[in-house]
Amino acid sequence: MNHPKYPPLISIDGTGLPHCWQQLVKKCMNEGMEKKRFYGKPVNTYDIVSMTEIRQPLLEPMLHPSFPTKELHCIEYEKQWEREYDWRKQGFEYNYTDRLTNYPSHAIGDSKFKDYYHKSGEEYFIDQLSSIADKITDRIEKGGECLVSNRDEAITWIPDRDLFVSEDQPCLQRLQVFVYEYPRAIYHGRDSDGDIIEERIGKAEFHCMWRSRDLFAAWNSNMIGLIKMMNREIFAPNNLELVRVVDFCNSLHIYESDWEQAGKIKMLPTNPQYMR
Repeated sequence: MNHPKYPPLISIDGTGLPHCWQQLVKKCMNEGMEKKRFYGKPVNTYDIVSMTEIRQPLLEPMLHPSFPTKELHCIEYEKQWEREYDWRKQGFEYNYTDRLTNYPSHAIGDSKFKDYYHKSGEEYFIDQLSSIADKITDRIEKGGECLVSNRDEAITWIPDRDLFVSEDQPCLQRLQVFVYEYPRAIYHGRDSDGDIIEERIGKAEFHCMWRSRDLFAAWNSNMIGLIKMMNREIFAPNNLELVRVVDFCNSLHIYESDWEQAGKIKMLPTNPQYMR
């Protein structure tokens, strides 16, 4: 099989996470660039640059049966996306949720935003997720037509740390949230008990950007943890339905040690009813 000289740009879309993962694995194995990486010793990978549209991100089952990390391990992994998770005790160098909720800041800014900052020693930190969730709440409460914002984003990269360590930088770089429809109550008329009201849920999506990522052994569990965290932190509290996730990765890869297994994954039907 001839692989390209440079990592190709691959764009796929799918109904849920398993449908997307299996497409990405097949594309990466068949079309990815063979790239040599160095982790103390040379390691070969197949690499692609990817854009993935997940049309029903919370559709169950969220885990592909051929994904190497099985359901019980994924349940344990999801705990790493909770605010209470003690990642330092577990020996990790960083944690995604911690970067998103305790991002270093050198200034408190305008006094009306001080609630999102906290101090530890001489340093200030900002809770980006709470800030985004509350900004959306404020816009919903104010009403009007100006609901969509291009400024609801959070980052993980800390340049004065991550540019200078040899390893253990965050793979997830940036999140951006878009709200397209208000949650609202709709008046339909009156019956013997009073007004008939329909509660309409709002519609929203988020985009995520990754600098580097293990497709075969991490993508599916990464997305389960991230999607559930974002739903818990931002969408559900604002009565918003998460209707789409767009995932970008600059270097999505499969390691040579996984090539044989990746070539044998069970391809599920595209109809989500057959995936249950």
